Amino acid sequence: MTPEEKLCSRTWRLRNSAGLLWGILSFGLLTGVGLLIRGIKAKNKLWISLGIGFLVLGVGLMVATGTFDGGTKEAPKTSVASTIWGWIWFTTFVGGLVASFVTNKKWLIWKAHTSDVKWYAQAGVRQPAGNPSPARGYAPNAAAAVFASSAPTVTPQASSNEGLDVNTASAGDLVTALGVDQPTANRIIDARQGVGSFTSFEQLMSKAQVPPHLLIPHRSKLTFGARSTAHRPPPRCQLR
Repeated sequence: MTPEEKLCSRTWRLRNSAGLLWGILSFGLLTGVGLLIRGIKAKNKLWISLGIGFLVLGVGLMVATGTFDGGTKEAPKTSVASTIWGWIWFTTFVGGLVASFVTNKKWLIWKAHTSDVKWYAQAGVRQPAGNPSPARGYAPNAAAAVFASSAPTVTPQASSNEGLDVNTASAGDLVTALGVDQPTANRIIDARQGVGSFTSFEQLMSKAQVPPHLLIPHRSKLTFGARSTAHRPPPRCQLR
């Protein structure tokens, strides 16, 4: 999904707003935990500071609970100190909710523009040494087979030393440049026709359902130009 599609999806927004439950379900005691987790993931110093502040405040209120005079069993049953403490606690709870909801919009925008690919599928992962068995969907001699067959001549764009535009490459180009088999190349072409054009490496893997280990070694030479909007205009849905 593109960032615009994610932000327009109600299901996606609700799923990625689950961090608000830290403060809601704990009545503000864990508001700082939720803000701290988001701040660390997004590397946002303001959110980290808010998280630490609410954590310190929450712990301080819990420690101070035993020091306040809770009143007596007879009238008056409550004391001024306990009343003040109760309002401070409630104000902290409301303030934490406000901070969480205000930062949630920016969190969703950051999350939408962050890759959903897991760390083990990111580029730069060390490939196993040796000569492992060919993975499913991968033809070791696919490139040689194309040259020996009557497939179209490979254009300079599909050269292993130059970039390959996924949005204009033919099935033969994909087989030659990426070393995938013909069914996998056809699946990429079909997915490209479905979305109009690919906009990112992550979208290519998710829409074409190609195993990451087949494309990651070639990620540096894949380009995504010639974007076409004739098939389906991207939704305009931004959170501000």
